[in-house]
Amino acid sequence: MKAMVLAGCPNAVLVDVSHEVPRFDVSAGAFMLFAGTRHFGAESVHLAVVDPGVGSSRRRLAIRAGGRFYVGPDNGLFAIVIDEVGLQDAVELAPRPHGAPTFEGRDVFAPAAAALAAGIPLSSLGPPTDPPKMLDDASPRVLWTDGFGNLVTNLKPPVRRMRIHNHDIVATATTYAEGRPNEPFVYVGSMGYLEVAVRDARADKLLGARAGMKVELM
Repeated sequence: MKAMVLAGCPNAVLVDVSHEVPRFDVSAGAFMLFAGTRHFGAESVHLAVVDPGVGSSRRRLAIRAGGRFYVGPDNGLFAIVIDEVGLQDAVELAPRPHGAPTFEGRDVFAPAAAALAAGIPLSSLGPPTDPPKMLDDASPRVLWTDGFGNLVTNLKPPVRRMRIHNHDIVATATTYAEGRPNEPFVYVGSMGYLEVAVRDARADKLLGARAGMKVELM
């Protein structure tokens, strides 16, 4: 995919945001797409592929949201970006005549990202289309487990008590330093979502929790 981007735009600067999204986890991919791109400038191009439905009838899209461009499959991957910054335009990409039906990241999405990076207008890549699909399940849940074991939920403030994996989290804090050792607490993370952490420890290990788990509000 990188080779295809550079073939279409040799001056492109490639930045790897993440290769840690769990396989087939579109919700986690949607969160990482928002979290990892929100500080890039206008006209930046973001290529994302979490695509368990490759080869199916799901659309292939290029969109503009928050002044940035996003390219990828229409399976909910753009949902959080659109929720946070709004959708401006969307076009549908056509499959490549000689492309592999199992690797559209290389054969469809990477060339489209290269074209946008080279300054080709979004409207030239395909016909306008309906807004992208949103996530199938918007119920409270854990979206992401970061490298420190903190659990990022899809809930926004205010801070609330919650239950995850049969554990009640009733303590709250503003910073990690305010937390008590071995006691999970709820706080507002740097991306504006409610998170669960344990001071100097991993909340995911202590609670036996992982991305995708249900969050119950108390």
